[in-house]
Amino acid sequence: MHFPKRFTGVLVMLCGLLAAGDGRAQANAGDDAAAPRTAHVGVLAYRGNAAAMVEWRPLAAYLGDSVEGWRFELVPVSLSSVESEIEADRLDFLITNPGHYVALAARHDLSAIATRERWAEKSKSHLSRFGTAIIVARDSPVASLNDLKGRKLAAVSPDAFGGFQVAWSQMQKQGVDAFRDLASLRFMGFPHDEIVAAVARKEVDAGVIRAGLLEILASDGQIRLEDFRVLNAQDHRGFPYRVSGPLFSEWPFAALPKVDKHLRETVLIALLRSQDPAVASAYGLRDLWSAPLSYENTRKLVGRYQERVALAAVAPEAGLPSGWLAVVAALLALGLTGVAVYARRRGEPAASVTGQAEAETPAEFRQYEERMKSLTSREREILELICNGKQTRAIAGALGISPKTVEFHRTNLLHKTEAGTMAHLVQIATRLGYDQGISLG
Repeated sequence: MHFPKRFTGVLVMLCGLLAAGDGRAQANAGDDAAAPRTAHVGVLAYRGNAAAMVEWRPLAAYLGDSVEGWRFELVPVSLSSVESEIEADRLDFLITNPGHYVALAARHDLSAIATRERWAEKSKSHLSRFGTAIIVARDSPVASLNDLKGRKLAAVSPDAFGGFQVAWSQMQKQGVDAFRDLASLRFMGFPHDEIVAAVARKEVDAGVIRAGLLEILASDGQIRLEDFRVLNAQDHRGFPYRVSGPLFSEWPFAALPKVDKHLRETVLIALLRSQDPAVASAYGLRDLWSAPLSYENTRKLVGRYQERVALAAVAPEAGLPSGWLAVVAALLALGLTGVAVYARRRGEPAASVTGQAEAETPAEFRQYEERMKSLTSREREILELICNGKQTRAIAGALGISPKTVEFHRTNLLHKTEAGTMAHLVQIATRLGYDQGISLG
């Protein structure tokens, strides 16, 4: 087609503008593709941070390829650290054990969007339920849960669902109070492997672990299955591992309330597509995800456990030793009961110290008292509220300051006292009277 000469320049100019516009659009699209938004996924590192990263990295890569415009960054968390991560707005999703989930959901309005189907090497199948194993050495004289009276028991944490609370419930049914009837109750924290090692070394008489861990360690060549027995062993059809009680829904993939509808639903669709064998094979996904199962049985057990601890906090004769009741109540309210060691021996005072098996000496407490003297009046106000179970938002509202300012002071409190963790600081502060706004010296 022939155009008059006067239109030729106009056409050339328009083509140039369109080409430039298309180039800018492609450049912008390229920029967007090069800089996707980041969603942070907390993962409970029950076998340590390194193991958690190895375990969940394939899922993060799969989600990053499946959810357009987003990348997924893993954040290993512990039972105690996750609370501060949520309050500091550093998480979008969370993968954790069901007991931990229901406790956090009550405080932070989390929602389970999918349930994990864990690969079981022993049965070559995917399991949507799990249980707890209470283990003893093969030659141990302990033959039943009732025989645990007067014995030493190791578990993960008072917060650990499969690592303590399920075992606590089974012991209660057999007339054994884990807080009153044992010679000692030792919380060792993560990883679970350390509890197995403590049982093998005869440091404790029994240990509480996730069902299946023995079999995993044996397949890795780290232990021999025949060296251990499982107390209160129960048989569940289709469940291949030795277990000491009922089964519960597997870990949920939970979304925090701040996650928008589109991202939440896109992630859900991607998780459900893991059921496709081609997808699972392409990304090396050993575990699959299904529509969320009910966590009502979990919620009921956690509720009974919290009622038991609350009763002990107001009635010392119910079981917990005096002097630690306020600490336990405050830690439960904070969601920070992952104190590494709690020991009670007959005729001796209780001890509960993060990372240590025995109570701190008076000299060590005096050392903390000296550090506490450096706290400002505002920091003491905030410490008192923390000890009384107040969370960041509540503290901010009570003092008329921003949540970020509260977090700043919390960081300063840990730095000045060198307490290590907030759980340890609450323990120290309660011992020294700072939970009442004063120092007992």
